[in-house]
Amino acid sequence: MNFRKYRLQDHPKRDRAFSNWSDQGLYLIDTNNKEQRAPRWIGDCNDKMRYAATTIHPSKKFLVAVREDHREVDLDAPATLVMVSLANAQNEVILFDSHDFVSTPVFSPKNDEITFYAWNHSDMNWDATTLFRATIAFSSDGIPTSLTNQTVVAGGKDDPRESVYQPRFDETGRLHFLSDRVTGFWNPYHVNSDGQVMLSLDMPMETEFGPPEWVFANSTFQPMPGRPDTVVVTFTCDAKTRLGLLNVVTHQIEDLPLPEWTTLSNFQFGVTSRTNEPVLVMLAGGPKEKTDLYTYFINGISTSAQPLLAAKPAGFTLDEQWVLVPEEIMFPTKLPPFTDDIIGKGGWDAVAYAYYYSPTNPSYQAPEGELPPLLILSHGGPTAEAGCVLNPKIQYWTTRGFAVADVNYDGSTGKGCEYRERLYPQFGVVDVQDCCAAALYLAEIGHVDRKRLTIMDGSDCGFTTLACLAFRPEVFAVGASLYGISDLEVLILETHKFEARYPVHLVGPYPEARSTYLQRSPLHSVDKVVPPNQATLMGIKVAYTEFEGEQHGFRQAKNIVCALEAQLYFFGKILGFEPADEIEPVEIFN
Repeated sequence: MNFRKYRLQDHPKRDRAFSNWSDQGLYLIDTNNKEQRAPRWIGDCNDKMRYAATTIHPSKKFLVAVREDHREVDLDAPATLVMVSLANAQNEVILFDSHDFVSTPVFSPKNDEITFYAWNHSDMNWDATTLFRATIAFSSDGIPTSLTNQTVVAGGKDDPRESVYQPRFDETGRLHFLSDRVTGFWNPYHVNSDGQVMLSLDMPMETEFGPPEWVFANSTFQPMPGRPDTVVVTFTCDAKTRLGLLNVVTHQIEDLPLPEWTTLSNFQFGVTSRTNEPVLVMLAGGPKEKTDLYTYFINGISTSAQPLLAAKPAGFTLDEQWVLVPEEIMFPTKLPPFTDDIIGKGGWDAVAYAYYYSPTNPSYQAPEGELPPLLILSHGGPTAEAGCVLNPKIQYWTTRGFAVADVNYDGSTGKGCEYRERLYPQFGVVDVQDCCAAALYLAEIGHVDRKRLTIMDGSDCGFTTLACLAFRPEVFAVGASLYGISDLEVLILETHKFEARYPVHLVGPYPEARSTYLQRSPLHSVDKVVPPNQATLMGIKVAYTEFEGEQHGFRQAKNIVCALEAQLYFFGKILGFEPADEIEPVEIFN
């Protein structure tokens, strides 16, 4: 592969707009003006008016953004698509306000068309969305006033369970997007000159071309500059991550060479200052290197394309002999209704998935005949997935003698809608039984020690950890929950707007299904699980640590290190080993 460095520049006259976290104000920065060092404030700072997904009109006179208005209500704050003048930010016009959520406004480079998608409670955007396109109408003095010719492109009444993502106009004005119609997998589509929605592939593929959109500005495909019939895409085929140029007319995919990467995302195109040719900027990583920002030079827009890696930022490094590439395993599990115990008197009727890491440390060798302890991890979301990319936290455990299984339980993404919706409405049941099944399977085939099965994770996977310890105490010897959810009722009553109706799918309608929320909440099984204010009062061994200044997820390096070391120390005390690391002891009650 040919690795060279190029200096990237934005397209001419390319300003950027953003919302500032501390004051929620809108700001503009000129990326081509070297003299301008500070962003320019363009709007009122009101922390009750929150903006995202800003996109500047080609005229450079105004931008369109998603706005949530929290001035009167918080959990049900209205979401709108608004126009903000770059000359007079007080001139703000609501263009679209008919749905609970709206996302990803994109302008056509050919005319005054705009596209975006929207959806309503109780759906999440991976359940069902509606893709719109419309034309911006202007007043006599050139101020945008409304949307006209608004039409539904996909989803909505025509297909109420279709999920549409990532709308994009190419340079000819053709509209592209991802949709899970037909197969339940997000595949690329486009609108032809007759206004018909067409599959961009020669036939539907049972593979995802994008992830669920938890945040704005996901980008796993982009129209190719200078090649109007082509979009750059990423997907997985035959267990291999691919990057390719998809011709939407011939339906052929031209593969581009890649290092051993397993994750590609956040695609954006820039140009090189030397040759003025397009460069794909993206996040990428693999099992031997963590996710970093790269540039990929598509040389001459030809089949001899060679990747270009720009200088990587300094970060985590580990000698290759210490790093294990995981194996994706399938293990037997059950589907609801659960007529048999998970350990299994009857047969299994389905499979789930995990990435399995065996212990790897060239400086140590386990005693002959001794099996390693196992650490079960479960990803957050829960609508998300564990990936095969270098994770320093996993390597921390494998280099200290633990086998690790990162579980993609039923409900995980990456395997289509049918697999994803197995979690509905079985959150707290399916994820628990799959984590237990993965641990028991690895013990049964002789990979790990049945008596030293452990589990750990945070957020809603911290909930899964707590639920496993509370409701399946015979499986795991010890576990650790980091900022984990313990009460599902509190989750639906006190969460933010985006996830406010999420539990309706995961558990059931509230308050009608309140008894189910209570039944599945580890907090209400206090003989097994310990709330913070009861940590010293219970009759089981427990350690509890708080970190000042942290929120939902640890961000400070010192606290991340401290949490890992505290868990290793605690696990060692319960499982009967002394860590080789010099670790500050933590207080263990009872």
